[in-house]
This record gives sequence, structure tokens and C-alpha cells, in this order.
Amino acid sequence: MKEIRIVVRPQLLERLHEALRGCPGFPGMTVGEVNGYPPVASQAGAHSIKEDLTEFVPRVRIELVVSDALASMLFDASVKVLEHGQTGDSAIWMTDVVQATFLHRTG
Repeated sequence: MKEIRIVVRPQLLERLHEALRGCPGFPGMTVGEVNGYPPVASQAGAHSIKEDLTEFVPRVRIELVVSDALASMLFDASVKVLEHGQTGDSAIWMTDVVQATFLHRTG
């Protein structure tokens, strides 16, 4: 199993979701709001913590846990739809999942 994590600008979520839903076997995804720090920090003098915290920007984190068979297809679809943006628009990474249990309650 693999975990794919994607961090994007909120404006890109719908486009990414459409691309992933178009992949056969798409299992669904978890989406949460997060804050990111710009990739290029200002070097102009010392900053207070308050000043640094105001530089955080809103982002959306998407997490998918998928079979090895689906992982490359979903990863590649994500890269394809997001690769034409600006620096800092998105980040995508994939890691191995050693063990996972999906709990379902019925009844």
C-alpha cells in the first residue's frame, strides 16, 4: 500500500478532485485545511514570531491510501493536473504504508 499526500492552493482542489475521480478505482480521499509557509522566506533583517506567522498561506492537504496497483496512476494524474502552476502551488509525495486497517461500522 502507498500513501499519497498532496498540498495545494485551495483554488486547485476542484481541478485535482476531478482528475482523480476520473481514474478507474479511485477510492476517495481525505481533505483538510492547512497553512503553509512560502518557499522563499524574506531575508530582510530579523523577524518576530508574530511577523513570521502572518506569512503563512492557506493550503489544502489531500491524503489517499491506495493499493500499489493504483498508486502510480493516481500520483501521475496528480502531477499532470498540477505541474503547470507557479512555485509553491503544490507538493506531492508518496510513501510506503506498512500496515493499514479500514474500519467500517454496519448495522
